[in-house]
Formats: sequence, C-alpha cells, structure tokens
Amino acid sequence: MLFGPSGAVGTETLLTFHNSLTVYDPELNLIPRLVERVPTIENGDWQLQPDGRMVVTWRLRPDVVWHDGEPFVAGDLLLGYTVRTDRELPISAAFPSNLIEEITAPDDRTFVVHWKQPYILANASAVNDFAALPRHLLQSLYDQGDKQAFISSSYWTRDFVGLGPYRISRWELGSSLEGAAFDRYFLGQPKIDRVIYQYIGDPNAEVASLLSGSSDMSPVGSSLALEHMVTVKQSWDPAGLGTTMPIPRGVRYMHLQQRDPSAPWGNVVVRRALIHAVDREALVDSIQYGLTTVADTLVSEDDPVYSAVQQRGLSRYPFDLTRARQLLAEAGWTPGADGVMQRAGQRFTFSVASQGRSYFPKEAEAIAGQISELGIAASPLTFASNASNLNELTATFPGALTWPSSFGPTWAEALTTRRIPSSDTRWTGANFGGYSNPALDQLYERYQVTLPTNDRTGLMADVMKVIADDVAVIPLYQMMQTVMFRKGIRGPGKIPGIGNQLASAWNIHTWGMD
Repeated sequence: MLFGPSGAVGTETLLTFHNSLTVYDPELNLIPRLVERVPTIENGDWQLQPDGRMVVTWRLRPDVVWHDGEPFVAGDLLLGYTVRTDRELPISAAFPSNLIEEITAPDDRTFVVHWKQPYILANASAVNDFAALPRHLLQSLYDQGDKQAFISSSYWTRDFVGLGPYRISRWELGSSLEGAAFDRYFLGQPKIDRVIYQYIGDPNAEVASLLSGSSDMSPVGSSLALEHMVTVKQSWDPAGLGTTMPIPRGVRYMHLQQRDPSAPWGNVVVRRALIHAVDREALVDSIQYGLTTVADTLVSEDDPVYSAVQQRGLSRYPFDLTRARQLLAEAGWTPGADGVMQRAGQRFTFSVASQGRSYFPKEAEAIAGQISELGIAASPLTFASNASNLNELTATFPGALTWPSSFGPTWAEALTTRRIPSSDTRWTGANFGGYSNPALDQLYERYQVTLPTNDRTGLMADVMKVIADDVAVIPLYQMMQTVMFRKGIRGPGKIPGIGNQLASAWNIHTWGMD
C-alpha cells in the first residue's frame, strides 16, 4: 500500500490512512503535518554548507501516535528510508535518494537529512517520500533478510497501521476499503466516523452509483472524466442534489519531434505558425465541454511563477490562420500544385500522435484537421496504449505527440537535454520530442540549486519564458480532474494542484456530513 501506485488513486488512500511530513494547501503554501514546522533557511532547520552540501533537520511533533497507540519516533523514518531505498524490493516511485549522503536520528524527535548538493524540494516531503514505517512492527521482519516474506506481510494490506486520520477497519481486496475515524489523531478526531472506498472499474457504473445515492462522493482519485461529470451535473443541479467541480491538475500539450533538424518545424518561425493554427478554444469547447481554459504556459495560474512570467512578457499565440500563413511564407513555405505547402521540393507533412485511449484519438484528429487548414498534409496517428514498445513509440513519433503534464515545481526538467530518451536509456525519459536548448538547461540547473523562494520563482519564470518564446512545446489547455459529492457532504473542495499530492483527501479530517 505505502509504496504502491503513485497516481491519484494511491494518493487518496495514502492521505486517508497515513501521513506525510508536509503538505501543500490549495494556495500551494507548504505546511507542516508530522513535524512542528517546515524547515527553512530563515528558521535555521535548512542549512546550506560552504561546500554546497545541505543539512535539513525535521523536528517531529510530540503528539503523533500510530494507529496501535505506539509513539511515532524518528527511528520510524529511518526504517522507512532504508526500505524506500532497498533496490531488492519492488519500489519504483521516483525519489532523489542519489542526492542524499546520510540520514540520522539524534533523538526520537529529530530526523536529519544530509544532502550532497542543493535540492529545492528538500523541505517538502510527500507521504511516499520519507515514508514512516512502524519500527516496532516491521524492523525485526526486515532484519531477517527474507525480502519476499517482508513484501508479502499482511501489514501492507489488511493489517496496515499508519499515522493518518483513519485506521483500516475492513479491506475486501479489489472491492472496497473501509476506514474508521482514529480518535487519537493528532489534528483532532475526524468529524466523519467512517469512510468506505469502493473500487468500481466501469466509469458508467460509478456514475450510476452516484446518481442512485449508493456513493456519496467521487474524489480526484476516481476514474471519472469531464464527460461523466457533465452527466452528473445535469442530474444534480436542477434540484441542488450535489456539487460537481472541475479541478485543475496540469496542462495538456504537444511535444514536437525535434530529433530531425531537417523537419520543417526545426525552424522556430514554423513552430509559431503551427501554434497559431491550433484553435485551442475549439478544443476546450468540443472535447473539454467548455469547462477548462486555454493554456499559454505550463504552470498553474495560482503559482507565483505565472505572475512572474507575465511580467517578463509571456509570448502568446492566439488562434490566427492569417498570421500562421504569414509565418509560413516568411519561412519559405508556399502552396504546391496539389495545394500542400512545399519548399525546395519538400512537401510539408505532419502527424499528430496520441495514445489510443480516452478522448486522445479524437483530440489528435481535431488538431490534425485544424493544421490541415494551413495547407499542411496533417493526419492523426494512434499508438496502442498496451504496445510492448510504447516507450520507443512515444519517443520516436514523426510529428507531434499530445501528452499530459501535472503541475509541480520540477516539471520543466522534462524539457532538459538530460531527459531525452534514447535506445541507450531504453527509451525512458520525459523529453519525448528530443528538445535541446543550452539556455534552458543552464537556467534549470541554476533553479535546482537556488534556495531563496523569490530567486527560485524568478528563475522558473525565465525557464517558462524560454519555453514559450522558442515554442519548445505547444500548450493546449489546462487539464481538469473531477470532484463530485452529494448534498450534505461538507469540506471537499479546491485541492493543491501538485502532482505528488493530487488528492481530495489532503484535508479529509476536517470534512463533515449531514
């Protein structure tokens, strides 16, 4: 459970039954949870050494206890880190353990992390980063060295003991997970006595469960898309039966394949023509039901970076076919005898690739149709989501690739040169289009080692300006996750738009129910 799925489904249950050192609030302020305060340079708990190393000291709350009543101590974090970094265990969620030199626990309430170099997220710890494990329950089992016995322990399922507002009371694997309010929860006993997570594989069945009253809520971690939310909204709104909310969770955008320098879009002028040719408002209206907004950059409008990049003069490319044609002409592209743009005998062909699930093929078809209006021979291309070579396909697409990105302070790393996938990396890496810009690389390197908040915000704004000016990718629109809850449920609402904390349950202990 603890080191399981890193997506929203896993995060919902993790934040219900366990806890993290820190959390983000909806305004993206970092606040303490299992600790007395967030380490900062100002309070002295985050220290930068002259040689570039860092020491971050976490001071644990004295009133936190495990669900079995045992005190939470620093040794529990030591065990969690040991397990988290054990390469013989099937743990795959990303974590920068290679940047950590040593961890220590000088006493039961002090946990110290010695970093080899500056790391901007050193004082932000999600529930499966520095994950606490109950030493009194698991230390001896781990020390026996039988890794299979350790991962097969019932602790990870029905016998899970955590630090969250709810303790597991019943678990029907693959069906439902029930929790009872923990009366010794350090932030106060939850107001709702019992929560039940139901696992419903069919989205239509999940909608039916909401409309019939069998389910009270569909949180961010559900499988419901905007189209399902519209169905529920149309049923609930006339009689005021519940609340439906689209929650911003990232940006949908297009990578452009830039490994081939002879491709037409190797010229930034052509890339600007392409983005002007995409009617993103039409995509929002037709595919996103008008419930989201066009994106001009890759950060949330709530993020201070957004304001900073606006102040720097954010390049915007509104839908404008006339301007797109002018830019193509400037780049030397003119209509050929068959109406397709050509230059020096080269026809302008373009494909828009997507995975073959959800609304993605429909979206790719719509974008290809829009770009065709320029006289470009554009067509959609679909990859099977279960293809055995999917990583290679998403790194070697011939034109553009639609892709989602969650909001987060380290997202821009996906466009750095070091994240370009290749056969040498077994096609792993998030920079699918092979975009490479030394200026962006240098800015991001500085960003990674800059600790003062204002300076770091400015550097990320500079990164975003480079991305927009150079049309490194084509942002389409803000992606939305759905939240729905019936009348009488109080508390769910706006959630932090951070990828590793994308869950309604971040404040579940405060919810109420009529």
